[in-house]
Amino acid sequence: MSSTTAQLLRRATSSTFEDLAFLVLDDECTEEQAQAPLDAAVAVEFHGPVRGRLVLSVSSSLLPLIAANMLGEEQARHVPLQRDALGEVANVVCGNLLPLVAGAEAVFRLSAPEWLTEATVSRPGDEPDATLTCGAEQGRVDVRLFVFGGERSHALTDSSALAAGAVS
Repeated sequence: MSSTTAQLLRRATSSTFEDLAFLVLDDECTEEQAQAPLDAAVAVEFHGPVRGRLVLSVSSSLLPLIAANMLGEEQARHVPLQRDALGEVANVVCGNLLPLVAGAEAVFRLSAPEWLTEATVSRPGDEPDATLTCGAEQGRVDVRLFVFGGERSHALTDSSALAAGAVS
């Protein structure tokens, strides 16, 4: 795994959670956060100069907070809204990350976020190109980027993309 890709994943994920869900991610998990289960997961597949998928897993205890923050409400108890909110976060993380990984001129088609079961989070033979685990409130956030085939972009092997800086 390229350390540059992992840094870009951290940048895109952190900024998305802060800007969209008003949730600051902790760089390291506390003991309580590390024990929290990752029991809610969504994937966004992408196709373009490279193809792959981004998998976002969180502790389900974070779902009401993410949805309420995104909707500007006191509480968000409706489970379908919570699931939609997590899917939107995954979609935006993916959309923010891909220009950093493949270059600003690259065009990608993103699938609709797909809710995953424990059995479908990992596919046989898949190895992530970058992973990120962070603490959030009393839960955990885990993001994995899988890239398959195609020309692996400069960001997967070249640290010059980090110097460019901004996440859209």
